[in-house]
Amino acid sequence: MKKYILLSLLFFCSASILMGQEKQLTISGHVFDENKESLPGVSVYLKDRAGVGTSTDIDGAFKLSAKKGDMIIFSFIGYKKTEHIVLKDEKDLRIILKSDAQQMDEVVITGMGTKEKKVNLTGAVTNVDISQIQTPATSLTNMLGGRVPGIISVQSSGEPGSNMSEFWIRGIGTFGASSSALVLIDGLEGNLNSIDPADIESFSVLKDASATAVYGVRGANGVVLVTTKHGTSDKMEVNVRANVKISYLTKLPEYLRAYDYAVLANEASAMRGAQPIYDDIELKAIQYHLDPDFYPDVSWQDEILKKTSLQQTYYASARGGGSIARYFVSMNMSNESAIYKQDENSKYIKDVHYNTYGMRLNVDFNLTKTTELYFGSDIYLSSQALPGQGASTDQLWDAQAKLTPLTIPVRYSTGELPTYKSGAADVYSPYAMLNYTGLKNINNYSGTYTIRLQQDFGFLLKNLSLNIQGAFSNSSYFEETRYVKPDMYWAERRDEDGNLEFVHTIKKEGTKYNKDKDSQYRKYFLQANLTWKTMLNDEHRISALMHYEMSDSKATLDLKDGMAAIPLRYQGLSGKVSYGFRDTYLLDFNIGYTGSENFEKGKRFGFFPAISGGWVPTQYEFMQEKLPWLNFLKIRASYGIVGNDRISDKRFPYLTIINESAEKGWGYNGAGITEKQMGADNLKWEKAKKIDVGIEGELFNSKLSFVVDFFKDIRDGIFQQRQQVPGYIGLVSMPFGNVGSMKSYGSDGNVTYIQDIGKDMSLTFRGNFTLSNNKVNYFEEADTKYEYNSATGRPYGYQKGLIALGLFKDDEDIANSPKQTFGSYLPGDIKYKDVNGDGVVNGDDKVPLSFNSTPRFMYGFGVEFRYKRLSAAVLFKGTGNTDVYHVGVPAPNGVLYDEGYIPFYGKQTGNVLSIVKNPANRWISREYAEKMGIDPSLAENPNARFPRMSYGNLENNSQTSSFWKDNAKYLRLSEVNINYSVNVPKTIKNLGINSIDLSLVGNNLCVWDKIDICDPEQALYNGRRYPIPASVTLQAYIKF
Repeated sequence: MKKYILLSLLFFCSASILMGQEKQLTISGHVFDENKESLPGVSVYLKDRAGVGTSTDIDGAFKLSAKKGDMIIFSFIGYKKTEHIVLKDEKDLRIILKSDAQQMDEVVITGMGTKEKKVNLTGAVTNVDISQIQTPATSLTNMLGGRVPGIISVQSSGEPGSNMSEFWIRGIGTFGASSSALVLIDGLEGNLNSIDPADIESFSVLKDASATAVYGVRGANGVVLVTTKHGTSDKMEVNVRANVKISYLTKLPEYLRAYDYAVLANEASAMRGAQPIYDDIELKAIQYHLDPDFYPDVSWQDEILKKTSLQQTYYASARGGGSIARYFVSMNMSNESAIYKQDENSKYIKDVHYNTYGMRLNVDFNLTKTTELYFGSDIYLSSQALPGQGASTDQLWDAQAKLTPLTIPVRYSTGELPTYKSGAADVYSPYAMLNYTGLKNINNYSGTYTIRLQQDFGFLLKNLSLNIQGAFSNSSYFEETRYVKPDMYWAERRDEDGNLEFVHTIKKEGTKYNKDKDSQYRKYFLQANLTWKTMLNDEHRISALMHYEMSDSKATLDLKDGMAAIPLRYQGLSGKVSYGFRDTYLLDFNIGYTGSENFEKGKRFGFFPAISGGWVPTQYEFMQEKLPWLNFLKIRASYGIVGNDRISDKRFPYLTIINESAEKGWGYNGAGITEKQMGADNLKWEKAKKIDVGIEGELFNSKLSFVVDFFKDIRDGIFQQRQQVPGYIGLVSMPFGNVGSMKSYGSDGNVTYIQDIGKDMSLTFRGNFTLSNNKVNYFEEADTKYEYNSATGRPYGYQKGLIALGLFKDDEDIANSPKQTFGSYLPGDIKYKDVNGDGVVNGDDKVPLSFNSTPRFMYGFGVEFRYKRLSAAVLFKGTGNTDVYHVGVPAPNGVLYDEGYIPFYGKQTGNVLSIVKNPANRWISREYAEKMGIDPSLAENPNARFPRMSYGNLENNSQTSSFWKDNAKYLRLSEVNINYSVNVPKTIKNLGINSIDLSLVGNNLCVWDKIDICDPEQALYNGRRYPIPASVTLQAYIKF
């Protein structure tokens, strides 16, 4: 029996060995195009054999091992795939790839991810060249402004974790609750800052009503569509990227050092007739650093800032599959440190940083010949470490802008940490905040999981398909602080032995743990698309789309009462029908029917139609004959109504909510009742009437291409709290209503010119612009005393204030001018206009001065040079006139940043910019100038940048007025990119490496502007925010 078993084992082993030794065949040859030119970089792989393949070299040659019966696939972008069955050894196989005209024709991703040829598009859609956003950047949003027409963006901070731009599509079109664009990643709402550019397959911006109509209310402010990469049935492709970025600060506010500060402090005091702040002995001690405890000379920036900071990012992806299943998987991580210099002896925090981690998986399965299943997941994590003091490092920048070089030392000579005893609150240094206040951690998580079933119903009706997608997304935000306080002191004097005498201002506190915030969010989403398209008689192109969606979301942060705990739900139905005749006459009709909880029963659903059309005269034969240089011309127009229900942060605003615990009255002993919220039972949708006219063209063999759009958006029914309800009605709170109205209008466009210089060299010029203006047609407000006080008829967010007529010349000028009601004033102080002519300057004289601080015009232009394997590109971006105020106007966060700009604003906590030292920049009385030996020609300068100084804030000079107005327009050298594609030697290719790209990228290297104390995008903050840095990045990108 054992003998038979042994023989059987030997038989099966021999069979296995013989099968494993099936003869390997060698296939080699060249790949050519239709013009018999060799094609390098063609993918050559075995069908359904993952990872087995190669690519053609620079001469189009390839060599591959296979077995008899294997199918070899030849694949290259812009060409049709070619198959070759292996039957024998072949040493000189010649493969001709035929161009794929349909693939070469530009395809644009539009509503619901539908692919449309550019020639058939009638809506205003910008298709972004993916290669233009593959460069290293902190976030994707930072690359949009100046690159994408229709986008206006602002970056207000350079701090890791906060250095992402805010952006709007065609500017701000409403003063309602939300003006933000809808961002969809693979059909689901997402965050552009969480996606790695290398994951992106397509990127489109939908701008007009025709393009956004199928998204109903969600698309009222424009839509950004991002589609990520999916697997292919090619051989497996692995990409690896690593880069290191060095950032450095180029534009910081400069403050006076101690001696110059003291001299000007004396001047400021003398300008108001007061005694000097520092006597001659103190000035000597300051000048020669004789007593660093009481007369220090501290540059707080030098104490807390390094010269550079580092960011390292890593990325890896794999893509491939076969005829049954295809996959794409990627992982990325980033470690970004801040530019702070921390005390090595600090045991609380070693590094202020922001780290991110991401993972994406897209898998497609062919269940049957007509059924496809997709599964996707996207996970994003971020971790931020900050000092225990504050939710950001803004307080560090506040402190360095307020504390003068003389206020307190970094440490006393005896080692104690100092504070300035100011009475109301003890002020301590940014050095102590950074190193000795503990640690704050902020952790974010977001995950999206989706499954989609696509069924082809071609057996029922040709080109009919159904797509059903369900998704679950959740996120969490966790913020915790381990807060400590060290012992801090204020040195009041020295005793008879010269020892410091301290006041113990802040007593040491051990670690206190606080869970600052812990919130969760989840969302269920379901959508279904039924699509159909056909071509009749090769002339009539017809397509149709029907879309249904519903969502259910809930956030723990909003759970303030039982009503807020009800999930937020949406439901909508939309459709689109497109018709094209000979690709010459184009017509689209869109409808949206969307429901929202914000409206009472019977009014919840809104109907929003849109229509668009296009005409392509270059399709006429006589145009092609008479104007051969005009390759493509299309004129299009659209009109539509779009609804917006994001009109309030209140849930169910149509309900009247009763407070059952109100005060008692009229002898009644029970609890009273009042209206807590007055319901707006007549509430309706905010509607936007959108009009767009566009023209597109390509000239000179498509070397020159351009797109220009003109748009107008009229918003009616904007939700506002009523202000015109008479008081005698007796309402506790004013009701809300659809009373506001606003319009926005403008233009955007782009132009590209490509010039080939021989076979291996080319130049590409690109430019784009966005112009957006707005005007409030009606803004309900309390009756204004004067017409110029009303917001109606003016730009949204306009700035009003006093008109500055300059500086008072002398006492006679003051005596002959209207009385100003903002405290005392002298010659050299700001003189204001009495607008209403009543002989008094007060709040009634505040008039519209300018637009708000959001840019209305943004542009970008650049050039790219390519020579063989080398490419170099330069990109500039800029804005038009942008009005900002250094004094009297809060920044978008609601904070005033006067202190640190107005000299000596808070006395000992009133730092002074170094530009004040120049006598030409400040008003000086002639008498004082002569006494101090200052050039008399600079005295009493009527055009001085700073009025007559005072030691402490002077109310008259810190009013919101045109005196402090500045222009924050800029031209920025946004990017310089040098890339070299290494000629990979054969020895390296044998390791599986197909290509290596090395890049050197510089960002924000130079800015031309009129703001001399900080970056122009941060002008409102007067240097009291983490600056936007310049950076240089070295990157390696390897393909296997």
